Amino acid sequence: MTMRTVLSVEPFSLPFDAQLTMPGSKSHANRAIIAACLAQGTTTIVNATPCDDVVLLVRNLRHMGFLLQWKDRRSGTLVVHGGIPQNGNRGAVRLFCGNAGTTLRFLTSLACIVPGRWTITGNKRMRTRPIGDLTSALRELGADIEDSGGVPPLRIRGGNLRGGSIVLDASKSSQFLSSLLLIGPLLSGGLSITLKSTLSSPTYVDLTRKVLSDFGVRVGRRAKRFHVSHASLRANAHYPIEGDWSAAGAFLVLAEISKSRIRFANLHENSTQGDRLLPDFIAKLHRAGDISIHCDTIPDQIMNLAVLAAHRRGVTRITGARNLRLKETDRLNVLACELQKTGIRIVETEDGLVIRGGTPINGAQLETHDDHRMAMCYAILGALHAGIRIVNPDCVSKSYPRFFRDLRTVHASSACIAIVGMRGAGKSTLGREVAKRLHVKHIDTDDVFVRSHGSIRHFVQKKGWSAFRRKEERIVKESLLPRSVVSLGGGAIESERVRALLRAKSIVVFLEADVPLIFERLKKEGRPPLTNLPLEQEVHIIMKKRSPLYRSVARIIITEQHSPEKTAEQTITSLQAACLS
Repeated sequence: MTMRTVLSVEPFSLPFDAQLTMPGSKSHANRAIIAACLAQGTTTIVNATPCDDVVLLVRNLRHMGFLLQWKDRRSGTLVVHGGIPQNGNRGAVRLFCGNAGTTLRFLTSLACIVPGRWTITGNKRMRTRPIGDLTSALRELGADIEDSGGVPPLRIRGGNLRGGSIVLDASKSSQFLSSLLLIGPLLSGGLSITLKSTLSSPTYVDLTRKVLSDFGVRVGRRAKRFHVSHASLRANAHYPIEGDWSAAGAFLVLAEISKSRIRFANLHENSTQGDRLLPDFIAKLHRAGDISIHCDTIPDQIMNLAVLAAHRRGVTRITGARNLRLKETDRLNVLACELQKTGIRIVETEDGLVIRGGTPINGAQLETHDDHRMAMCYAILGALHAGIRIVNPDCVSKSYPRFFRDLRTVHASSACIAIVGMRGAGKSTLGREVAKRLHVKHIDTDDVFVRSHGSIRHFVQKKGWSAFRRKEERIVKESLLPRSVVSLGGGAIESERVRALLRAKSIVVFLEADVPLIFERLKKEGRPPLTNLPLEQEVHIIMKKRSPLYRSVARIIITEQHSPEKTAEQTITSLQAACLS
């Protein structure tokens, strides 16, 4: 019996500003590994992150006689010596695929062209997942294959497959089509496939076509007909696996809800991965009121989008997700049942979900059902709301082994806090106090200038305000860093470039104080006017000019409390509330 582990997720206290490197896409890696095995020559695949699914595929390919070796497993460097193995007269070989649907379905077609006797099976859930449409199509091509009433286990005698034209139902899984296309080039006469149904998750077939193209084989498409000619795949000396857009989904949604900033070092907007479209779907949910989104192109993100929908006002209807019932678990049913425990108003439909957002979310213990996507979407809730506990969080190893480590990295990457306001409002005092309480560094941009260039007043007298503002802009740009509190000079806000930097790189706090208070402070401190006007008149004129600029960039406005401790307390409370505002 597997021991149940439970993880309590600590909520974030502040919005974050973080950069992550995503694991290699398992969808890309699995396709590339199969292609490399079928290509003549040696291919070195890099960034094939050794998540559970990739490791299972490699292990089973070795059992089949293919030559694969981890050159550097930690970095995901895999050397593949391609070519169909000739297995002689050895007995039946059992290929165990756990609950890895891609692995099992890809191996099903592959086993039909590799000489030998194969039994392909998986865990209890995998033995309920449909494969009959694929096995029927393979039998049309001459395969000696038996399934167990349309599900695994499968028994295959490989090596006797011909090309030709077939009709395929790929409504339950696009992996059926991808599996056939990957072996198509090796079939004499090539392979033509006509779909008799709507294609499930079409973007994953686009990824398959892209991988085959990378290995020198073109897959033609005209409407519902796909064709691949008989051809030799070309090995790649160096083949990089893209960063995984699917893995990034939880962090993108978490950043959206918490008004935070996340960047990824290895994701590409022109990727063939379907989940690259997630930012577009997030943007759709910016609209107020009731909304419907059709998600057949990004099925792996529906769990994350459901959490986002729970945090917006209005009803969100998600459609196009029928095949989620056939994944690692019945994701529509599990998601609805589990999220209801937290108070989220969510119901499942035949092909999707309906979420009524805007209600309070409570702590709860949530079951993953050994589904990595569930664990990651629950982690979003836990990062935002106290009391979320995840049962069996380690199931993320299926696709993203270091997910919770990266979540801790994000947790520790609080966003830059920039404090703006009039000269004499108390920005530096507040900045130091807030930084001390948050255990981050404090930067005063005026102090930075003085250390490098001497007195601001003398610099301006000698070189003018324009020269000072240019120096100040560069200092501000270099100072707005995560895990820092930055107090800006009173006039920095007059620069359009500084305002743009503040919006892009920080949470701006406007420390507001009235004219009499600022005048008394400046007078007490002996700080002279910056113009030829009397000090009190100068403060009044400058405040009238700058106040709209401060407000235009501020997410939080704090009224000066006279006590630095009380002002800091109010500021931090407001920053924490900004996570869910």
